[in-house]
Amino acid sequence: SVDAIFEAAQKYGMRLIAGKVLMDKNCPEDLRDTPETGYEQSKQLIEKWHGRDRLSYAVTPRFAITSSEEQLREAGRLLQEYPDVYLHTHLAENEEEVAQVARQFPWSSSYLDVYERFGLVRERSVFAHCIHMHDDDRKLMARKGAAMAFCPSSNLFLGSGLFDLAAARRCGVRVGAGSDVGGGTGLNMLATLADGYKVAQLSKQCLSPFKSFYLATLGAAQALRIDSSIGNISEGKEADFLLIDPARTAITERRWRRSSDIAAKLFALTMLGQYEVVADTWLKGCRQRRAAMSDSGELVREVL
Repeated sequence: SVDAIFEAAQKYGMRLIAGKVLMDKNCPEDLRDTPETGYEQSKQLIEKWHGRDRLSYAVTPRFAITSSEEQLREAGRLLQEYPDVYLHTHLAENEEEVAQVARQFPWSSSYLDVYERFGLVRERSVFAHCIHMHDDDRKLMARKGAAMAFCPSSNLFLGSGLFDLAAARRCGVRVGAGSDVGGGTGLNMLATLADGYKVAQLSKQCLSPFKSFYLATLGAAQALRIDSSIGNISEGKEADFLLIDPARTAITERRWRRSSDIAAKLFALTMLGQYEVVADTWLKGCRQRRAAMSDSGELVREVL
């Protein structure tokens, strides 16, 4: 599956970071590996794909509950041997998950401490969710250069809790928006940002449309430490972008036309934008897709 996703990304010239999931306990038997097989297979995949074209590898423990100490130690070994790869896993998503981690690793002082013990908290480490945490751990993440992936659709759908964006900002942690589509409801980042606004509202916080779009663009690129290449369309960057046309649906066109300034227009796109408003996709300056409406109003997509 990892070969398949890298092959597809390479075909279209995508910038992609992916990796084999590591699980050696508390998981379906047909998905179980061992510390040794997980290490060897990850090593082979790193040497095959990492740094090839626009592709990068992420060492990927599913989350602490599905890995033994031996497997987490092997994950840390991979990071030592290949210091420019990524680390991706989940952190403090649900309260019961946090409690289970405490039972499984009784020596740990926190969920993050488990990952820190095995050298997994570092630059280019991206932790999804990060809901049930204390500021001490947030500050540790900031010191180590790790990042958080804010996954509001997943968190709302699963009833996990509310991500504290203000606390992450206060502690200086890098944050980008993510979908966690396995637990979320789709890959549409506009819908994800709409859910992010709702999470902020429930937390008595303000997520402006500018900050919202930042989390899905330059903020996400900074969290991944690739903002020198992507994240906006400054001169010299790789020109990955979507062309959004508000006129493609009646409701977005109406709200766009009646919005008085750019903040209101972006907010309308966040709340109302669906896949239909994406007119084109560009990768590294090359047009990948033309999307058009048929006479019947049906969305038609064509890969160029």
